Order: sequence, then C-alpha cells, then structure tokens
Amino acid sequence: METIFETGVDEMNWDDTENYRMGGSYKWPVISDVVEFRRKVRSVIRNVIENATFHLPVTMDNPYWALFMGMEHERIHLETSSVLIRQLPIEMVRIPPKWNQSPVNHGNEVIQNEMVLVPECEVILGKPFDFPSYGWDNEYPQIQSYVPEFEASKFLVTNGEYLEFISDGGYEKMELWSNEGWQWKLYRNAIHPTFWVCSKDCKSGCGGALSSYSHCGNRKINGHDQVDENENIHHHSMYRLRTVCEEIKMPWLWPVEVNCHEAQAYCRWKGKGYRLLTEAEHNAIRDLRGDISAGTVTDPVFDHELHKRCNLNLAYCSSTPVNHYPPNSKGFHDVFGNVWQWTEDHFNGFPGTKTSFLYDDFSTPCFDGKHNIIMGGSWISTGDEASRFARYSFRRHFFQHAGFRLARSRGSPNDIPLRLVKCCKGPMYEISCQVDDLSSKFVESTNYQFRDDSEEALKKQLMIEYWPAGQNNFYSQLFQLCQKYVKQFSIPARRALNINTGCGRMTFELCRDFSQLVPIFQNHF
Repeated sequence: METIFETGVDEMNWDDTENYRMGGSYKWPVISDVVEFRRKVRSVIRNVIENATFHLPVTMDNPYWALFMGMEHERIHLETSSVLIRQLPIEMVRIPPKWNQSPVNHGNEVIQNEMVLVPECEVILGKPFDFPSYGWDNEYPQIQSYVPEFEASKFLVTNGEYLEFISDGGYEKMELWSNEGWQWKLYRNAIHPTFWVCSKDCKSGCGGALSSYSHCGNRKINGHDQVDENENIHHHSMYRLRTVCEEIKMPWLWPVEVNCHEAQAYCRWKGKGYRLLTEAEHNAIRDLRGDISAGTVTDPVFDHELHKRCNLNLAYCSSTPVNHYPPNSKGFHDVFGNVWQWTEDHFNGFPGTKTSFLYDDFSTPCFDGKHNIIMGGSWISTGDEASRFARYSFRRHFFQHAGFRLARSRGSPNDIPLRLVKCCKGPMYEISCQVDDLSSKFVESTNYQFRDDSEEALKKQLMIEYWPAGQNNFYSQLFQLCQKYVKQFSIPARRALNINTGCGRMTFELCRDFSQLVPIFQNHF
C-alpha cells in the first residue's frame, strides 16, 4: 500500500507498468484499508513528535528531519495539485473564498523585452550542509561555476510575445522542434499552449480519464457565446486563459506557461543563438546580498516583506503581469516567483551529493537525462520551493506553472555553462541553440545505477558472472586469491561474508571451500 501511495505526479516508467488497469500488480485498496493505513502512519509520526529529542539545527541525521520532509512534500502537493485542478473541466471547479487573483494589466499594455547584458562572473551553486533550514538532498553540497558573459531577457516571455510565434506557424514548423518535442506535439495535436482556450476544436485534452475533454471546442465560455468560427484563429480575441479556477480574458502581459519543448521551439524561432537560461546563469541574474554564513536572513523565503518584491508564497493566486514588480539591481524582473523558469540543464546531483535514506527516490531516479531543471518558483511556491536553493525538475513534456526567459551567449555558444547527463538509452538531447561540440557538456549521472544501464555494461557484467572459470574471469581469480590467503594465514574456512553479490558468481565460487556463506546484495544510488 505504501508503494501505491508514493507514486508522484511525475510518474516514472515503473509506475505506468505497475498500474493495475494496465495489467500491473498495483490495485487501489478499499477505503477501510486506506483509513487503517493512515491511522498507523499518524501513530508513528506522533510518536516521533512526542518522544524524539529536539535540538537545533535540525540536520539530516535528526529524527525531526523526516517531519520537515513531510511538511515540505505537502507544500509540493499544493502546487502540483493546483496544476491538475487547472486541467479539470471548468464546470467541476469553484473559486475559493478570498481567492486573490492578479490584475490583468499593470501600467502600459506594450513592453519592450530587451536583452540585458550580464558580465562574466563566478557563481556558487548549491547549499551548505550546515545551513539552518530544510533542503532536499539534490540541493547539497556547494560547487563553484564560471559563467561567461551572456545576455538574458529583461522580462519573462509573455503571452503576447508567444502569440507571434503561434501566428507565424510555430506549431507547424518541424524544424523549430527537437525530435522529442515534435513527437510530443504530434501526439497531443498541440496548436497553442495547453492553458490557452480558443474557439477551435483543437483536441488538446487533459489525458487520463479526461482524455476526450478539451478546453477548446464549439461551446460557450463562462456563459457567453464564443466568437465567430470564421475569425482568424490567431487573432487576439480568439484566446482566453484558463487559470486554476476561472477562464478569463487573455492577459497578454502575463508570462506564457508552456512545457520545455514549447519553450525551446520558441527560442529557435526567435533566431540564431537564442536559448533558455542555464542553472548557473539563473544564479548570475540574481541580486542576493549578504554572506551565506549569516544563515536564514540571506534566503528571501524568510523575508516577511517578500510579497512586496515578487509573486511568491501566494502573494497572488495566479500569475501577475511581468512588469508588476520592480526589477532587481541587475535589471531583471521576476527572477523569483510568478512562474518557474525552464532551463537547458538536465537535473543531476552536484559532485558529493548524498541521497537521503528517508526518501531515496525523490531526486535520484530523475538524474536520467529526461528531466530538465526549473528555477525560481511560482506564485504558489512556498517553503523550500520558494528558497534561493530550490532545484526542481520535470520531464520536458510536463506542464507546471512554468515559463521561460530568453538567453544568448555573447561569445561562442560552445562556452555555455551547461550540465547534461549522459544517457544510456534514448536519442541524444538537443538544446535550443547550435553548439559545435555538445558532447563536452555531458557528465555522468550521480545516480550510479544509470551508469550500469547500458548494453556495454550489461555485456561486461555477464562476462564476469557467467564466463567459465579461468584466468579471464574476475571472480575465479578473486576466489583463487582468497584460497591463497586462507592457506597462508591458516584461516578456518568456515564462514564468509560476500558483500555486493551481483548475480551470485562469487558466492558460488566461495562455496567450494567455505561451509557457510552470508551473501549481501548492496543496492546503491
């Protein structure tokens, strides 16, 4: 039952294959069993709260770390659930009391989203192990990164800017999309962002049990007749926006919300050299002040005046116009908050990262080259999600309250401070702009299991485990070495401990001499 409940919204392949309706073994339990399971969990948690020794700071080896982990995970559920609610038919949703939606416009209707120069610099990524606040395992430790001179757009890309891409046939031009992105576009029949509502039957459904549902189609919108079918589909009046609880007149100054494929296609359409930010560059456009050793005062999430400077922590219950808040000292708006920002980087741990035994599959299964990092948080991000250290990711076809900011290298595109993960399976990853030698940007996954997930690694392991005994077999040679030292030091050949047994070849070799074996299979990330 615990395995069923741990399945997240960014489900992995094993979640798909184990689904009972797809022939798997996971069958949803009856309500009485769920209630009993919750009762047991509640009892365990209360026991920790009432009896565990509390002392500050709460670090990973403290029992209270698990409690903070649970609370932070609930904050994630708040955000991911809001995205799912946003995809429900509007008839199934009600506006909660005191739901504070943002104004549609702020000041001038037209803005110039010019590129702002960022000088070369050194940035520190990651979080110190001794920082006195909760963090997910992928946030640790700290590393230094050099960022060459680059440009980034002053504002997040708006709905109005993205309309130009649509009007120019961006969704129909295969050359603007990665191979992976084009396959997604064809699969979803996408002709505009998923949260846009038009009067055409575009079949941009929500998936799952609502696969036949589309926000678009021949119907009334909020009780009003739709616009004439014969109008140009790319005209401003043809689109409305679905927020979490409403369909509203399209706010053209709000940031566009798209998946990574759509963001990268826009960058290619924009022109040569345009791309998404990298994780290091997002750190470079921040204006955080103060020595991090001073503690929580250096993290904006602990600032009680935060709502006056950015749209985080439910300052509003929707996105805001990209010019609603003032720019930071470097000239950039919405570096934190409003919507998450897609980056070109694959999600991966930093060198020296340590997986938490309390939740060993929160981060590490996503170090697979299929997840891209999102930075900065959104209007509904709270707690650690709104922290300066937050590093989250989603698969490139996933939807979140996420948009993007344009970036462009000033020198050679080959100098982009980019970290990609070597993938043993699937096609080579494509970034938004042309790089002569993209292979130099790939690093090993910090999930060690992925390093063995290749045909070459499998052949090597099969040779070790099953090749006939002799000089060319590692385990045969290792057993002979054991025999040598057992005889040399007169060690009784009674019991042997075999750690990391693999398929068991060494265990069987040891059985030749030892009367009792204790094999242990070590599964490590």
